[in-house]
Amino acid sequence: MKRILCLLATTAAIALTSTAVHAADMPMKAYAPPPPPPPSWTGFYLGLNGGFGGDRNTYPFTVGGVAGTSTLNSSGFFGGAQMGYNWQFAPAWVAGVEADIDDADIQGLAQTTVPGASASIGTRLDWFGTVRGRVGYLITPTTLFYGTGGWAYGRVVSSASATAGGLATGASIASTQTGGWTAGAGLEYAINPSISFKTEYLFVNLGSTTLAGVPGGTPSLSEKTTVHTVKAGINFKFNSWGGGWGL
Repeated sequence: MKRILCLLATTAAIALTSTAVHAADMPMKAYAPPPPPPPSWTGFYLGLNGGFGGDRNTYPFTVGGVAGTSTLNSSGFFGGAQMGYNWQFAPAWVAGVEADIDDADIQGLAQTTVPGASASIGTRLDWFGTVRGRVGYLITPTTLFYGTGGWAYGRVVSSASATAGGLATGASIASTQTGGWTAGAGLEYAINPSISFKTEYLFVNLGSTTLAGVPGGTPSLSEKTTVHTVKAGINFKFNSWGGGWGL
């Protein structure tokens, strides 16, 4: 009987030892860190932009009793800076406000000749800015498609001159700071939590500039300034109000 008990005790001890050794040899389960917080577009940002703009306009004129039209094609480059604030809600929608200002060299000159007379008109946009609202939808957590619109302003230099019978009959020039409206759309992509890249189209309407006529020569003329712009820009986001994404 004692031998049987000793045998059972020895067998149990061997079994327990084998189990402990086997448990020690088992690999430890890897620790999985918690997932990162979802990205947020909410926050203030500053950025730089640059692009190209231009338009095509047709103006009627009368010189020495002879009527005609001038077609003006304007084009040129611009560049500047922007700042704004985004608020993400609902949760794939983003609303915000943006203001930008750009130095520009968008200009055009048109010349028209009719029998016995000729005329030329010119316009140059020196600089312009906008203050706009933005509303967009997140196609992916890092890709925002948005529409935008608001107030536009800028400095326009307009000119007109005319000749009749081979003689200059007058010239007029006006420089004015004017206001109007703008609307467009864009696509913005978050490269990382701090930096985003955008492309944007805006139509800018700065109204009309009236040039005073010269008696017997250059007629009064109202030149309108409209520009189609396409630009690219980069934004740098601040974390003070930005939730999960920030510098």
